[in-house]
Amino acid sequence: MDGLSILALAAETVQRSEANKQLQQPEFTIRRGRLASDISLLGPIERSAAEIFRTVNLDALVDFTTVSRFDRTRMIDAGHLWVVVNRWDEPVGFVAGQDIGGNFHIVELSVAQPYQGRGFGKVLIAQMMDDLRREGYKAITLTTFRNIPWNGPLFRRLGFMEVDLGEMGPDYLKIWQHEAALGLDMNQRCVMGRML
Repeated sequence: MDGLSILALAAETVQRSEANKQLQQPEFTIRRGRLASDISLLGPIERSAAEIFRTVNLDALVDFTTVSRFDRTRMIDAGHLWVVVNRWDEPVGFVAGQDIGGNFHIVELSVAQPYQGRGFGKVLIAQMMDDLRREGYKAITLTTFRNIPWNGPLFRRLGFMEVDLGEMGPDYLKIWQHEAALGLDMNQRCVMGRML
């Protein structure tokens, strides 16, 4: 075998090895959010995710303000923002929350429109719950639309139940009042929770 053939064989072996590595690498993974690389990408993900509300005649939600950069920064700093990333470590979805009265309250769950319907929301919630158990949290809460399939029904399948707002305390009442001031139909909204 001449030198050129050896080089060609070596190149083919390297290419095959790289292709095998790419096949073995998971297409998507979950990690904690990073301030430097992720913060500017989360607002666009949230906007993209909101496009699905057009399918249930809630077009106005597409134009709602996203979680503020300040709040996202605070949640990243607290270790309370998880992202699902592609093999290039680019976020395509996230879940974020904060402590409210000893409960962990989900502030936002968003998956960019091209990635919806693949179970990323469920795996983000599962990873978040595992991490929160280790942190000592006993319960998770959120506010959501009661009957929109990717809201209340999804969370019911994940073990959440509707809870009485009156039993949740003043911080939850403030969240409820803020959502009402934004113009959400509170007859369609609910507070949900589950024990960890």
